[in-house]
Amino acid sequence: MRALLLALLLLPALPAARAAGDDETPAIQRYLVDVKLGDGIETVRRIYPPASEWPATEQANAGVKRYKLERLTTKQFPRRVETLFLGFKRGRLVEIEVVYDAKKSADQPVEKLAGEYALSYGEPTRSGDRFWWSDGRTVLRVFPAEVPLAKDGDHAVSWRTAVQVFDRELTARSE
Repeated sequence: MRALLLALLLLPALPAARAAGDDETPAIQRYLVDVKLGDGIETVRRIYPPASEWPATEQANAGVKRYKLERLTTKQFPRRVETLFLGFKRGRLVEIEVVYDAKKSADQPVEKLAGEYALSYGEPTRSGDRFWWSDGRTVLRVFPAEVPLAKDGDHAVSWRTAVQVFDRELTARSE
């Protein structure tokens, strides 16, 4: 009887004790659109064979070379994706960012996509219209991306749903 009473008294404390431990934080999946963090550049080039040279920019402060892939720069490209950014450091993939096309963004706005990720990873950290999760090693972000449009000679922008997964230790991004 005492054991049962003791178990009933300790039962409410168990979820709080588990919540305080790191082993309750679900691991963020390190892959997106058929590539995963840690892949080498040659692996990525096999998955998305270049049709032309991929434009790249250097992030000197982080030592990351960031490639911009679009449908016309690759022989194969993911459906419903407008732009794919891949960041490499020392030849290894450390960042994947997907900007979805207009239809996918309309079907799955930022808040809806963040809600779907919340089912797997719990309540996100939020700053305005940006959502993110971290397991200490990997960061997942969902946010609106601004896409420039040329309209009647004027410059305009359109908003798209974007998702990014990156290696927290290897990039100099702040949350």
